Amino acid sequence: MLTLTLLLIMAVAIAVLVVLVIYLVDRFNGLERETKQLMQNLQQPQQAKPAGPYAGLSGKPLWDAVTGEAPENLDELVIEGVRKRYRLLLGEHISFVFGEGVSDQAKGFDAVPANTRTVRTPRTQVDSWLPPEAVEAIYRCGQGYGRNDPTELPGLRQRLDEVCAQLQMQAGLEVLQPASSLLMPPQPQAEGSAESAPAAETSAPTA
Repeated sequence: MLTLTLLLIMAVAIAVLVVLVIYLVDRFNGLERETKQLMQNLQQPQQAKPAGPYAGLSGKPLWDAVTGEAPENLDELVIEGVRKRYRLLLGEHISFVFGEGVSDQAKGFDAVPANTRTVRTPRTQVDSWLPPEAVEAIYRCGQGYGRNDPTELPGLRQRLDEVCAQLQMQAGLEVLQPASSLLMPPQPQAEGSAESAPAAETSAPTA
């Protein structure tokens, strides 16, 4: 009877030991898998967090982001914030290119600016990139405005508005006003010429 009891106790003890060993082995394997995964994560390069008002973007990558080709690590909410700030950057770049056209016309130069321009803002410095064909079109409008030929102005205004509106729409921005209303106000000489013509017509019959 005693022998049977001891055998039962030993059998139970062995069963408990077997279960404990299986548990410990499984736990050890789980810890090993977790350790390997942690080591792999540490070895992988850390993705840089978006920084600055333009999420760390500059130049053509910035243009690509606002026109629908954003990097995978930037969600739509971040891109929308970048796009809101991009309006001022785009306006400054357009104004610069147009002004270069006006200035070069006065100097007798013809040199289309580079389509990348470094713009300084109160918070950062960023490169602005625009399509080369748009830069040339804006520059030519500036040259035409600098010639101050009243017969050219309507066509130049239309061309400037079309190019600038296209850039804004590509960037997902609402066109708030024609670019020509800011960049091409009536020139004093053009106004004088327009006013002198009716005066001459009025005086002709008197003579």
